[in-house]
Amino acid sequence: MATIILGTVGRIFGGPIGGIIGTALGGFVDRGVFGGGGRPRDVGRIGNLGVQSAAYGEPIAFMTGRMRAAGNLLWTSGIKESTARSGGGKRSGPATTTYSYSASFAVGLAGRQIAGIGRVWADGKLIRDSSGSFLTPVVMRLHGGSDAQPTDPLIAAFEGAAGTPAYRGIAYAVFENMPLADYGNRIPNLTFEIIADAAPSQNAGDVIAALATVRGRSLLAVSGNFPEVAGHFSGRSGSVAEAVAPLIEMSGASLAGLAVVGGGGAVFALPEADCHSQVPGEARNHERRKRAGGDSLVGAVEVAFYDTSRDYQPGLQRARRDGDVEGGGTDHQSVACAMTPVQAKALAAAILARSHTGRLRTNVRLPWRYLTVLPGTRVSLGDDAATWRVREARFEAFVVHLDLERIDALAVAPATSDGGRALVFVDQPAGPTTLALLDLPILPGDVPTAPRIWAAASGHQTGWRRAGIETSGDDGATYTTAGLVEAGAVQGTAVTRLGAGNVDSWDRFSSVDVLLLSDAMWLESRSAASVLAGANLAMVGAEIIQFADVEALSPRRFRLSGLLRGRRGTEAAVGNHGAGEAFVLLDLPSLLPIDPPADALGRAYRARATGVGDAAFVPVVVTITGRALRPLSPAHLALAAVNGTVAAQWIRRSRTGFGWTDFVDAPLGEAAEAYRVEVSLDGRVVRRADVAAPGFTYSVADRASDGGGSIVTIAVAQFSAAVGPGDAARATLTLI
Repeated sequence: MATIILGTVGRIFGGPIGGIIGTALGGFVDRGVFGGGGRPRDVGRIGNLGVQSAAYGEPIAFMTGRMRAAGNLLWTSGIKESTARSGGGKRSGPATTTYSYSASFAVGLAGRQIAGIGRVWADGKLIRDSSGSFLTPVVMRLHGGSDAQPTDPLIAAFEGAAGTPAYRGIAYAVFENMPLADYGNRIPNLTFEIIADAAPSQNAGDVIAALATVRGRSLLAVSGNFPEVAGHFSGRSGSVAEAVAPLIEMSGASLAGLAVVGGGGAVFALPEADCHSQVPGEARNHERRKRAGGDSLVGAVEVAFYDTSRDYQPGLQRARRDGDVEGGGTDHQSVACAMTPVQAKALAAAILARSHTGRLRTNVRLPWRYLTVLPGTRVSLGDDAATWRVREARFEAFVVHLDLERIDALAVAPATSDGGRALVFVDQPAGPTTLALLDLPILPGDVPTAPRIWAAASGHQTGWRRAGIETSGDDGATYTTAGLVEAGAVQGTAVTRLGAGNVDSWDRFSSVDVLLLSDAMWLESRSAASVLAGANLAMVGAEIIQFADVEALSPRRFRLSGLLRGRRGTEAAVGNHGAGEAFVLLDLPSLLPIDPPADALGRAYRARATGVGDAAFVPVVVTITGRALRPLSPAHLALAAVNGTVAAQWIRRSRTGFGWTDFVDAPLGEAAEAYRVEVSLDGRVVRRADVAAPGFTYSVADRASDGGGSIVTIAVAQFSAAVGPGDAARATLTLI
């Protein structure tokens, strides 16, 4: 079909006069519309839309409508290595150097001016949604490809203004310092949803007209009806003919001179009186129509296309001629067009119907005044309602000879079709970030030697994926990058009050209802053994708990029971709860550790999120207490009185050893063992003392010198050289 369309224009007429006319007109069409010949043609082959290249001399893609395609890497500054050091002080242990990588680069998108871009994928993962919001911190500038676009300032800064092209007439995107950690520290393969035209819908005729427009001048007149498409991609080198031929062929359109006529287009009427058969002296005989040879029989048509319902992944739709007793092979068609499965199914059915109807051929002889009837012209014969297309025209002995094929087949409307299931990334808004800064005790598997806080970040919308975190230690005057939170922590609110409970065994009586931030978050029950091994660790208010049983009450609302209370040294907060407290699941991989300098102790520290939708984010403030460096309160503090002398005994606990390993003492966890003891008489503090062992005696003489009293309260806190005394244990004794 494409050979007929493109080859017959240069051979319109035979004979002396016809040869001159045909050669001149055919040469004009070939050179002016389609470009020079002689190059091997590769009709119907689709360029690789999915792989980003960086080769010199690559063809510049031309697109119409809306398509997803990878671009050509035009420029890059190379991969940039950045380092960040933490620790290294007297108290914080050895220094740690963290390396990160980023790159600045430009990607060519299309060899024409475009209306814009929609979604963007990096290594197949959606990083920019249809609203234009990036789901990860990315700085991108789009140059639309106008003939007056300026040079990009970033490229000019690297290369110098004199050596920087503006790439006018080429649409391209510039990425500035794009983080590469998610992509193996390399520039990812980027694909773009390119919006070449602002028109909401297109058809193949619009694509043909766009491809045949050179410097604003249209070289082909396009009319009639054409199949609907969402977009078209032409990314291979070659002439315009090689680009438009598959579109004309798939549409069943006709190329007559400089006009492309689709279905329902103009039909040239040949009067009955002028139509004669090829036998001189005979009128046109309808019975002389014949079918083409059996080698052209088609039993099924398969159309390969780009499926708009599956993020432009390759799709395939098939139409088969049911009950065809003649059998037949399968015609495979590949179109570089984006369309829906329904449109592709209809296209396959139309091609199949045309393949059968087109086998009906006839020929007529006409007077010389029909010399202007060119190959590709759509004609009707006398009072016959059928539509025919001129396959070949010859001019011999002042008689015009036309070979015709039937083209007026109507395809049966196909049944509703489905493109199948595919893994696609749901385009959902990311929404703002909810950020919490947690100054926590040492968590399982974490042994910090310097102050440490944890950032818990997530979003209430299901499209939230990640957010960058920046911190400030100078009241917000400057901010530095702290890291990136991926996936997000499970956060919410305690909607009921968690009552007091026993910290020495399972709390089987208390429960708390929590309302999670997002529908994408979930909590699940775990076995007692898993909980004892560290599972389901969470913070409710100021207390760290663990829970074994979870009951889903309603969307996002869960009831937690089977509790272990006062975990990680938070016993003091067990009886101080209320409704509305914050809830955070303490899953270390979902939290971002932040290590302020040692001199930040006692000062306010700020953090803000830099994710999508966080432009108006109000910084979160926390006072650095060095909770992870504070010793735990002593255990089993007991007071006993002998002849008025009060003796206090306790057992040391270690912040670096929560487990009890077969009667072996836990490690000290501090530079030296020391305790701060505070004595109160009848509610007033009367004495403080520092001791180096777990024991203290308060004598009768001491009590007398302190003014006397009958109610003795002793508070004991282990001492740390880094942050001073930790949490205190208290015991009271009434003397008779």
